[in-house]
Amino acid sequence: LSQYNVALFHLVNHAWSEALLLLSAGSVIHAMNDEQDLRKFGGLANLLPFTYSMMVIGSLSLIALPFLTGSYSKDLIIELAYGHFSFSGNLVYWLATVGLLVPVF
Repeated sequence: LSQYNVALFHLVNHAWSEALLLLSAGSVIHAMNDEQDLRKFGGLANLLPFTYSMMVIGSLSLIALPFLTGSYSKDLIIELAYGHFSFSGNLVYWLATVGLLVPVF
């Protein structure tokens, strides 16, 4: 679609959300004294409330919850694809729309 600024905006949004999740996972592992057995990770929301809230925010941004940056970047890509009157624009628009509807069903 030749919208490089929008692609970079989406890339940076995705990178920040992923970095937030990876840093939160490192915080959990560090709080558990380098334990990586997932069976021992229950009930950490009370122990690490800030890490828990950061993981929730990062996850909701990645699934494009409205009013978070992931939603703005994905909607902008779909809007620009809809306005790009070519075969590739139509293809990207329909693939993105179907891709957004797949988790609903």
